[in-house]
Amino acid sequence: MVKRTSHFICLLMISIKAFAQIDSLNINYYDNYPYAYMEGDKIKGIEIDIMREYVSWLKQKKNITIQVKYKAFTEFGSFYTSVKNAGANTVGLGSVTDNVEREKEVLFSPPYLQNVPVLVTDGTIPTLKTKEATDVARVFGNLSALVVSKSSHVNYMNDIKNSYIPNLKISFTEKQNSVLESIVSNKTLFGYVDLVAYWAYLKKNPSRFLKMQKVFNGPKEFLGFIMPKNSLHNQYLSEFFESGFGFTSTKVYHQILEQYLGHEIIESVEIK
Repeated sequence: MVKRTSHFICLLMISIKAFAQIDSLNINYYDNYPYAYMEGDKIKGIEIDIMREYVSWLKQKKNITIQVKYKAFTEFGSFYTSVKNAGANTVGLGSVTDNVEREKEVLFSPPYLQNVPVLVTDGTIPTLKTKEATDVARVFGNLSALVVSKSSHVNYMNDIKNSYIPNLKISFTEKQNSVLESIVSNKTLFGYVDLVAYWAYLKKNPSRFLKMQKVFNGPKEFLGFIMPKNSLHNQYLSEFFESGFGFTSTKVYHQILEQYLGHEIIESVEIK
């Protein structure tokens, strides 16, 4: 009996200690409009606003007051590594695609957004209608590729290289906007970006002539916040997103999407 009581007390003390430690939240974010970005001296974006709702939820539902610190990253790779190796009070916002390989390294929150990777070319490039090798070689054979380093888009571009264009030259950048800007300035480039990034770029630059090569658009993906394996926020974020009907069923969630996205794209990316 004494042994059981001691074991219970130890578990209780561990729980109390963990609870007491959740008094701060370090948010590492990858600067990427419209997910998380600076506008003047204010941090804004879909991910930022959702995390603010999470902090408010902790206060209202768990009586936990959180002190939040933000740290910006301009390179996706360094952002991802910083979260993977961070302390237990860190959460990463980086429009990160949840996949099996990454789940071996970090924890993922439930998804907050759907995504479709889209293959983009200059608007004057012929529209590819099939994945027939001769058609792919005819349209893309003289082009070079550009993708964000260490993103899931690298895998999709490697598939094109391995299956259709063995001599395809693939270069890397750190921003999805850089992919799109480079295609605008150099018609011999093509690349993958998120559907949201493509939409946001055209919204800001309506005169730019770009097109999706839809036959090579990727499968639907899910974006989540990431945390180190020893995270103190994993359980709370899961409850925040999934308790009841879930945060993504709320009016506030839809208002956040409506603030940053147009009605023409919300239907494709919202979590239902």
